[in-house]
Amino acid sequence: MFIPRLFEPIRSATVIPVRTSEDVSPADAERIDRRRNEIIGAAARLFSEKGYHETGIADIAAFLGIGHGTFYRYFKNKMDIASSAFDRVVALLGSTMLGEDPESSNTIAEYREQVGRIVYRLFELLDTEPALVRLFHRNSLDIDRLSGAMDEFTRYTERFIVNGVRKGFLRADLNTELAAQLLMAVLFDVTRRAAQQTPSAELRERLLTDGLDIIFLGLGERPERR
Repeated sequence: MFIPRLFEPIRSATVIPVRTSEDVSPADAERIDRRRNEIIGAAARLFSEKGYHETGIADIAAFLGIGHGTFYRYFKNKMDIASSAFDRVVALLGSTMLGEDPESSNTIAEYREQVGRIVYRLFELLDTEPALVRLFHRNSLDIDRLSGAMDEFTRYTERFIVNGVRKGFLRADLNTELAAQLLMAVLFDVTRRAAQQTPSAELRERLLTDGLDIIFLGLGERPERR
């Protein structure tokens, strides 16, 4: 069984700081950040369960037990909170997927471990922030922003592959751009399916073994089985 090593846990308490004026004390700024992120978390859950258009400000306020006025102290409208929720999940995905050094691997085994750690962290993010991950996959309010985030992740993934080609542990004739797009497509679909239904421990193990075998060994028969 492949066990990824040296991973940093994702913290569900990750927050997005709010810009405040200089006359706001640190304690008040922390309280504002905490309340904003409570609202973001509730909105993400309701958006992912009921849909954006079917969820109203009243639903979010009722879920948190706050009044409409309290909501509007922190967000202009429903689109504002949806945008903030999307920013938060992109930041979380970024810390999950972009936390590895793309130039550090010197062998195919080391690169495989890096991909394994990324997949492991994605599972951990799904455990801690399932509503936000579902919102990311169901986000249809701003396709350009969604595409931009995916393009950034893909460009970063390509740096790992370019490193492997340059150091000689990946094929010299690889189309690095296409390979990165295909790898991101796999990771994207894994998280999409896992967000719909939390994968069992057995399925996670299969994804960390069989899935990585397919990526790194291909679809052909393994040499030891011939």
